[in-house]
Amino acid sequence: MTKHHDHVSEEILIEILARLPLRSIRRFKSVCKTWKSVTETDYFRRLFVSLHKNSSSSWSLVVGTKASDLISLHRCETWDLPKSLACYIQSHITIGHVNYVASSNGLVFMDGYKTSFVGNPVLQQWVRIPSPPYPFVTLPFGLVTRVDDDGVVLGFKVVRIAVDKQKRQESLTMLCLCVYSSETGVWSKKRLDCSHYFTNWGLPMALNGTLFISPEDIDDPAAVSGVLIAHDFYGEESDLCRVIPLPDHELDHNWCFKRAWTTSAGSVMYIKTLAHNLLKVWMLTKNDDWKLLWEIRLPFITCDDDILYYAPLAMNPFDGNIVYLWSQQKRYLVSCNLQTHNFKILSEEEVSTRRIDDDGLEKCVVNQSTCEQLMNASFDPDSLDHCVYPLTLFHFVLPRWMESLPCPPHVEMMDTSSLLSYILVMEANRPEFKDTFGIRERLLRSRFFSTKRRE
Repeated sequence: MTKHHDHVSEEILIEILARLPLRSIRRFKSVCKTWKSVTETDYFRRLFVSLHKNSSSSWSLVVGTKASDLISLHRCETWDLPKSLACYIQSHITIGHVNYVASSNGLVFMDGYKTSFVGNPVLQQWVRIPSPPYPFVTLPFGLVTRVDDDGVVLGFKVVRIAVDKQKRQESLTMLCLCVYSSETGVWSKKRLDCSHYFTNWGLPMALNGTLFISPEDIDDPAAVSGVLIAHDFYGEESDLCRVIPLPDHELDHNWCFKRAWTTSAGSVMYIKTLAHNLLKVWMLTKNDDWKLLWEIRLPFITCDDDILYYAPLAMNPFDGNIVYLWSQQKRYLVSCNLQTHNFKILSEEEVSTRRIDDDGLEKCVVNQSTCEQLMNASFDPDSLDHCVYPLTLFHFVLPRWMESLPCPPHVEMMDTSSLLSYILVMEANRPEFKDTFGIRERLLRSRFFSTKRRE
């Protein structure tokens, strides 16, 4: 009877815990060994994912090296975080020369003086990435991850690009990359050949282990790129990049538009606002073809308005029906469900109380000032001119299940406190260091208190 009672109790416990948000489950792991072991089983993970499959996970639309968020959803059923994801990153980049580079499946890549880091800022787990052991300068390029069927991160790769090592011919561009793998803990050199000439590129976008690059030509700023460059760092042994032609590129009306790259529901999306109040959305298929999902006139465009004054920002990372657009003239952000035609104007006054119940954006928070700064820098508020380069913003999205950060061999994992201490030390030893942030004083104070505790 006792064994039967314990068995039933454990089943009930699992059913209760699996219905809680991940933030609560993480705390309950420390209650006792039984609760910890129960919540770390594959069965519990599958049950949790199944029960929360219709719930949105936490996400932010992030811009810039200081990780400012434009839109965020944090108090969702899956995680129930008390603040936006950008807030978990910004504490690390406000104390010194550390920049946000990229994110993928809940992991963040940050680059600083003589070092870089990859970590999960919500779980407060970080690993330091050593500098590449090569006699040439590299710059941070991107972060890709490998995940299982439930979205659990199994490994990551940090990608850096060599400075002044790129070679270009009339119809060919060669990229020299350095790749660090969490599975081996070592750097390797990788050459990528691309059968498309370009001299510059926009921000790389990561999805399913693949980096997508929008090529640019600094020799001809007016040129509009008609391709997307892609390479799968986990699935392709070839040194050739995929060159993906853009849809709708050669049509006559194509030269009056605004466009953006984004990801949604596990696919790359391409959004364009065109003349005649038309919005188009394409999805990139597994065969590198473009599938037209939407060709629609938006319901909020009135007779005295024009869609060309609306710049597409992104789509909801989980719902391919929801698009976000910025009104250049009216200075607000609009979310629109293309399937139901429901739309909402997200304004600064509603930042702390906004609850949206009919277009999938429950508890969505909008940073009005950051939106205005970005769009003022990107577009003239009174101009219909198109943007030559597509707008690319980072989707920082947490997976639907929490798992420890993949740790490279012979590398010690750090918590957030240890990471901040390490950054302070590196900043204090930087040759051109100016103590603008009072770092040396804070570092000496922390050493003093740690000495006192040991005494």
